[in-house]
Amino acid sequence: MSTEAKRSAGGTATTARGATAAQSEMANRLGLTGPSGSRRRGAMLRRLLAAGDWVSIFVALCVATALTSTTDVAKLFWAVLFTPAWLLVIKLHGLYDNDHRRIRHSTLDELPSLISASALGTIVLDGLLWLSPGGALSAKSAIIVGFAAALACFFSRATLRFCWQRLTGVATGIVIGPATMADVVARRIATHPEARLHLVGYLSSPADKDRRATLPRLGSVEEISRVARELEIERVVVAEQEMGERAVEDLIAECKVAGLGLTFLPKHYGLLGPGIELNRLAELPVLDFRFSDPPRSTLAMKRALDILVSGLMLAILSPLLLAISLLIVVDSGTPVFFRQRRAGKDGAPFTMLKFRTMVTDAEERLAELVDLEKLDEPAFKIVDDPRITRAGGLLRRTSLDELPQLINVLRGDMSLVGPRPEEEAVVALYDERQRARLAIKPGLTGPMQVYGRGDLTFEERLAMERDYLDNLSIAGDLAILLRTPRAIVRGEGAY
Repeated sequence: MSTEAKRSAGGTATTARGATAAQSEMANRLGLTGPSGSRRRGAMLRRLLAAGDWVSIFVALCVATALTSTTDVAKLFWAVLFTPAWLLVIKLHGLYDNDHRRIRHSTLDELPSLISASALGTIVLDGLLWLSPGGALSAKSAIIVGFAAALACFFSRATLRFCWQRLTGVATGIVIGPATMADVVARRIATHPEARLHLVGYLSSPADKDRRATLPRLGSVEEISRVARELEIERVVVAEQEMGERAVEDLIAECKVAGLGLTFLPKHYGLLGPGIELNRLAELPVLDFRFSDPPRSTLAMKRALDILVSGLMLAILSPLLLAISLLIVVDSGTPVFFRQRRAGKDGAPFTMLKFRTMVTDAEERLAELVDLEKLDEPAFKIVDDPRITRAGGLLRRTSLDELPQLINVLRGDMSLVGPRPEEEAVVALYDERQRARLAIKPGLTGPMQVYGRGDLTFEERLAMERDYLDNLSIAGDLAILLRTPRAIVRGEGAY
C-alpha cells in the first residue's frame, strides 16, 4: 500500500466509528471497535432489543389493564410472568439476529415480522393464561395487548437503534473488486444510510489502478488480513466478479477466522430483486424467479389507499396549501400552480400539478440550459437552476412544491407511490427497456425519492424502479411512504 493511500485510509479509519471524537472515544472505552468489538456490539444490541421488547409488552399489558375492567391485577401478574414466552416468539421470528448479520437493516424492515410476532405472541400468552389461575384474556383485552405491543415494540426498537448508533458510530468496511465496482458499492451505501457502514478503501488485483476511483486502493486481495487488522475493518464487501471458487473459499475462511462480516455482490446482481427466492436441491443452492403481474386485489388496495390518504391529506393540509399559495403570490405573483403535461401509465399524457417554483417563462428558457437532443441519458437535473424563484428554492428543498399532486392522486392520474412522472419530451427519448417504468401509474413518491433523489444516475434510478415494479406490494408502498419524511428532512439530491 502506498504512503498516500495509507495516510488517506488511516485518517478515514480514525473517524469511521462515528461523526465525532466523543463517539470514537466511547466506542473504544466500551471495547466496541474492530472485529471482536463488532461481535460484542451485536450481543449488546440484542440484549438491549430484548429488554426494550419486554418493557413494550409490559406497557401493553398495563394499557389493557387500565382500559378494560375484565383484566384484573392478578391476571396482570400472571401475564407478566409469561412474557418470556412472547420474547421467544420474537426470537423465533429472527428479530434479534439481523443487525449484526446484514449489511443493511432498519426497524421498518422488521414491521411485517413485528406484527406477526405480536399476533402470535398474544395467542401464546392467552393460551398460557387460560391454563393459569388468572384465566384467559377477553377478546377486547387481547386486541389491545396485541396492537399496543406491536406499536410499542416498533417505536422502542427504532429509538434504541437510533441511540445505539449515535453512541457507537458506524462500522468500517472495505470492498474487494475493481475500482468501478467499488464506486458502485460506495454509491449504494451512500443512498442507504441505515447500512451504518463507512468504506475506507478497496482491495483489487495489481493490474487495477484506476486513479479516478472515489475510494483509495489499499492493496491486493492477499493483503486482506493485514489491512483488516491495521484499519480495524469489520465488514468486507466482495464485488469482484471474476473470483474463482477456490479463492472465494479461502476468503470466506479468512474472514471467519478474523471475525469479519462478509457480504457478496452476485455476478448478475442487476437481475436479482427481492422477488427472487433462494431454495436448495440437496447441497445445491438454486434461485427461483417469480414472474407475474400484480394481483388485482393488490392494485385495488393500492387505489383505495391512494383515495383515503390523498383525500385526508388534502383536508388536513388545506391551511398549509393556502399559506404556500400566498407566499408564491407575494414573492413572484401569479399563477400559483404550475401545470405540465407528463407521461402517465403506459405513456398516456395527463396534466401534473405543482406549486410554481420558477419564473413564469421557465419552459421557454429551458432550451438555453439543456439541449435534449444531446443528453447522454433520457433524464436531466439542473443544479443551481437560475429560473428558480426565492420562494421556489425553499419549496423545492422541502418538497412542498409537490403537494398539489395529491389532487392528481385523488383523480387517479397518479398514485401515492410509483416511478416519478417524466416530461413527454424526455419519455420520447426512451428505448423499449426504459419504457418499462411506464407500466404503472407514476407516484407522488417512490424508490428514487427515498434513495438518492436527484443524485442518482438515470440507470441507478431505472434499476430501483424496475425492482419496485417487479415486487409491487402494499407493504412495499407503506415502507416507501414511511421513509419519505426522512428523505425530505435530509434534503439530499433535491434540486
